Amino acid sequence: MILTPKNTVAETNIPVDAECISPDVFGGKGIDEIKNLPVLHGNRNKRLDELFEFLDNNNSDIEINGDVTRVKHIGSKMSRGKITINGNCGMHLGAEMTGGEIIVDGNVSDWAGAEMKGGIIRIKGNAGNFLGSGYRGAKKGMENGIITVDGSAGNNPGTAMYQGTIVIFGNMEDFAGAYMTGGTIYCFGNAGNRAGAEMKDGTIIICRDSEMLPTFKYNSTSNPVFVRLFLNELRKYDIAVDDKYIAGLYKRYSGDLAETGKGEIFIYSGE
Repeated sequence: MILTPKNTVAETNIPVDAECISPDVFGGKGIDEIKNLPVLHGNRNKRLDELFEFLDNNNSDIEINGDVTRVKHIGSKMSRGKITINGNCGMHLGAEMTGGEIIVDGNVSDWAGAEMKGGIIRIKGNAGNFLGSGYRGAKKGMENGIITVDGSAGNNPGTAMYQGTIVIFGNMEDFAGAYMTGGTIYCFGNAGNRAGAEMKDGTIIICRDSEMLPTFKYNSTSNPVFVRLFLNELRKYDIAVDDKYIAGLYKRYSGDLAETGKGEIFIYSGE
């Protein structure tokens, strides 16, 4: 199924809540049923076909061609199938998803993959704030799955992360992995301030020098077996990893010592 946003979506600032754009919701429905699915356009209830053009290509996957920056909750809670977005995308992409794959050939706004429990999100541009994080007051953020970002990520990626993997090829801003209790964040660029603040467990790997909180303790410099295995595993998901990061040395810091101190941050220090 191919969807193209109409001008009322692409050229206005009115937000659209379209949780219905999901393989789970589209599955088993005819084209007319899909067109009549409800969405919220600002404070007004509308049908999906009032905001999108449709082309039925007899494919269960969903393809969206155009800018959907103002469209929220695409792929939210999805458990199967595939969504491809050729353009920029709005908030809460793939939030709470448990399976399937989302590919975005563009940038993504805040809360992408929030509290996701499975599946894969591939972002070919930049990601906003709270990537793979927990919502306000949640004890667990991302619980499983993989998120990759070819560009950079905003503030608070992986907040309250419990399990899963986030890979960022660019930079990430402040408070990466704050309140983490598990999972892995791998950043090939720089990290902003206070990475790992109040983390209890989990792993953050950063490939450029970054300032550490004083509550993290330097342990050693080595080529950790875990990092080699982790990076080789990423290659199985068609994630490109330079050999130098597999063979290189990493400085290991443990923390946050203001909490349990069981978390770890590795800083790449060269070959």
